Amino acid sequence: MVPSRTRRNLALVAFTGLALAALAVDRESGIANAAPRVPSSAETAGTQALKHITKKASDVTVGHLEHPARLVSVFARLQELDGHVAKSDVRIVQLGDSHTASDYGTSVARVRLATRFGDGGRGFLPLGQPYRRLFQAGESVTRGVGFEPLKASLQGVRTAGDDGFYGPSGVAMEARAPGSSMTSELTASAEHYEIAYLGQPNGGSFEVFVDGKSMARISTAKAARASASQRFDATHGPHTLDVRATGDGPVRIFGVRLDDDALGVTFDSLGMNGAKATTLLTSDEAHFRDQLGRLAPSLVILAYGTNEAGDSTTTPDEHAAAMVAMAEHVKIGAPGASCIMLGPPDRDGRTATGIHSLPKLTEIIAAQRRAADDAGCAFYDQQAAMGAPDSIGRWASESPPRARRDLVHLTRAGYATLAEALVSDVVKAYEGWKRDAAIATR
Repeated sequence: MVPSRTRRNLALVAFTGLALAALAVDRESGIANAAPRVPSSAETAGTQALKHITKKASDVTVGHLEHPARLVSVFARLQELDGHVAKSDVRIVQLGDSHTASDYGTSVARVRLATRFGDGGRGFLPLGQPYRRLFQAGESVTRGVGFEPLKASLQGVRTAGDDGFYGPSGVAMEARAPGSSMTSELTASAEHYEIAYLGQPNGGSFEVFVDGKSMARISTAKAARASASQRFDATHGPHTLDVRATGDGPVRIFGVRLDDDALGVTFDSLGMNGAKATTLLTSDEAHFRDQLGRLAPSLVILAYGTNEAGDSTTTPDEHAAAMVAMAEHVKIGAPGASCIMLGPPDRDGRTATGIHSLPKLTEIIAAQRRAADDAGCAFYDQQAAMGAPDSIGRWASESPPRARRDLVHLTRAGYATLAEALVSDVVKAYEGWKRDAAIATR
């Protein structure tokens, strides 16, 4: 029998799916300037070619990547880059918990994919100090005063008075007092910056400076709440970016996109410390869908499960339902995008008999694998990529260690190991798809 709490959760997910489907048809007037992603001609052609390929040839597991045929859409976009016919970047967005927030692994994946397919730019970054970030590639220093984080609920329940407009990462920075500012010293080169913010009634203004030079003064006052952004150009190279609120009303900033004219892969690492799959589901649904559309991803990676495995409240069925609901957001906000559900790394606990994987972790991974099947996503088993259950204990005892003593998080070397494995398996699957598609069209 399914527990009553799980039945309520599944009912909520079903309701959410119906509501989102309705929103896909009837766009709310309050969400202005949305830019939903439209599949390219190469993606359409790639899908047609795949119909002629047998499941055995196209969907065989590659390394620890299961159901690679579900990535046909992003493979077609990568083929455009390979053929030098792409008209836009191939954007990858990873949404997740602290493993994602640290950017240790995603920064390695970003470099490897950019080396293979071309560098499209650093991509989207939070501004200021929304939480303790261990590392963000391309950003050496962040500081600020007056801007405070507005976060999606880690408990998965939006509090009274919270509007749910957090931006794509689940954390926005808001200021109300004059003199509030945020500064990021950006080591990543960029030719274009795009500041993402919330337009709202009685919204205040902020000024943007690059290397101390004023680039724009932006009013966020709008008739209704709506996502908005302002793009401006800079000379190619690293820069210091300042955002200063004028104090004439509330200002809410979601982050900044760093972009270059050259086409290639971008990889956005949007994580929250302590996040679960339910965290971003507390966002305003139309707003989150709009934010995904503005990121325009060809691939979305959903990387949750570590915190669910360590708590006593989230059942595996509830985690699966939340992952499916997140995938539904992706389908509506970024139509045509592929998705990967990234299973959590190993997580161990100390017992009387030694260090062993948490028993619940096995159930969470199994639930996430089922969710990937239900949502039509590929699945990547990070615990298996680490070697097997109990592997994080062994990684922590290595010299130098690839895992931290908390037996939850990895070191930079450990995250790099998993990122290299993921990219290797995805690229191998892409090469196999390209070969099979060529055979099918002869």
